[in-house]
Amino acid sequence: MTSISDVKLISLRTFIEPDGNLVPIENTDIPFNVRRIFYVFGVKDQNDRGRHSHHKTKQVLICLQGRVKVNCDDGRNRKQWILDDPKKALYIPEMIWDEQIYTTEDSILLVLANTKYNINDYIEDYEKFKELKNDEKRR
Repeated sequence: MTSISDVKLISLRTFIEPDGNLVPIENTDIPFNVRRIFYVFGVKDQNDRGRHSHHKTKQVLICLQGRVKVNCDDGRNRKQWILDDPKKALYIPEMIWDEQIYTTEDSILLVLANTKYNINDYIEDYEKFKELKNDEKRR
């Protein structure tokens, strides 16, 4: 059963050179094989995104530009991370509720996922999420 302690900040390998910086990301750098990549940008009036959990999807979030607060919740404990450095990534395993708050309009959040998009993988009701977490504990 996943818990808030399974959410991890990852320092990405970074090559800083006079002519620019490079952050390579390979499957050995993150804890799963990447099946989907997407990014979110242009978040304005609705500064929060996410607000869901996944049954199976694991994600790595990287703020490429700007600043994004990420609130994670395992049904009992909550913790917040601030992503404002493209050399840092946040690993969020399955069955962790997460919300992203875009604190700057120029924020760009890159997301790497271990699954292809599947609407049935989403848990968008927090009370339902807590019920599922309680069911996990009883098994």
